[in-house]
Amino acid sequence: MRHIFIINPVSGRSDASEYLVPRIRQAAAAAGVADVIRRTQAPGHAARMAEEYARQGGPVRLYACGGDGTLNEVMAGVWASGNRQAQVCSVPCGSGNDFVRNFGTQQDFLDLEAQIAGSPIPIDLMQTDHGVAAAICSMGVDAEVAYGIPKFRRIPLCGGQTAYNLSIAVCMCHRLGHRLRVTLDDRVIEGTYLIATICNGQTYGGGYRAAPTADLQDGILEVVLVKKISRLRIAGVLGRYKEGRHIADNGRVVPEFQQILSYHHVRSVRLEVLSERTPIINVDGECGPARTLSARVLPAALQFVLPEGLYRQFTGKKGPEA
Repeated sequence: MRHIFIINPVSGRSDASEYLVPRIRQAAAAAGVADVIRRTQAPGHAARMAEEYARQGGPVRLYACGGDGTLNEVMAGVWASGNRQAQVCSVPCGSGNDFVRNFGTQQDFLDLEAQIAGSPIPIDLMQTDHGVAAAICSMGVDAEVAYGIPKFRRIPLCGGQTAYNLSIAVCMCHRLGHRLRVTLDDRVIEGTYLIATICNGQTYGGGYRAAPTADLQDGILEVVLVKKISRLRIAGVLGRYKEGRHIADNGRVVPEFQQILSYHHVRSVRLEVLSERTPIINVDGECGPARTLSARVLPAALQFVLPEGLYRQFTGKKGPEA
């Protein structure tokens, strides 16, 4: 098994390679495996490197050392290679690190010794009209808030929650909601929505639990549609939405949200903008303007590595056929 560590040096608040490289060398030496360490140089570089190594054939384990964007690139590169023996690991050192929340904590995945000793599980991916995605895609105010955060982070002493709050404040000053045509498998509905989210995983946006019952192994996408509501209600709704309290344990919308939110289980979905304004979309944390967003599930498309210990816990919960 080849072990390739792809580090994004601009992910997170500091150059992760400064502290990761010596730790990688130490963990690899202790496990008796050879390591290759590469640093990304530009957006898209992680995907190209992952595809290059995977196309060499045979078993290979690619470690995405960065945030969810780096992980998305590595997954996309492996998928494009066609090498189904290739495995992907996440070493989460970005700002959000949402994908690993589907299985455990950031600290679980920062244990490099446990990662090298870990084992893969099959997970679903999404094929979208904007590339391959692993966790969550969305259209609406949530994506608009995320899109606005970077410009506030450039202001001195304006990071983290402050940048998030300022981006929300700016969004609240603009028109909210978009008229959408939503195709859910073969069923078509239209409406004006504040948020439309397509979920393979559970969380995005730094911990928003959009689909708390989503399962990365069930071959199903979960779609959350939030109707346009008054500005006075938005803060309360977003608070419950962030905590995942809009969906009950049985997978149904809680009674107090049933008038403004719908929850759908599909294999494919397409969002088309009918209103004049072009919304912002989010694809695994990458945001930009677009008038369509479509996705279909790719069942068991990728081998994702869980660290030793966490793998045993996860497969134990799933049962012997997991």
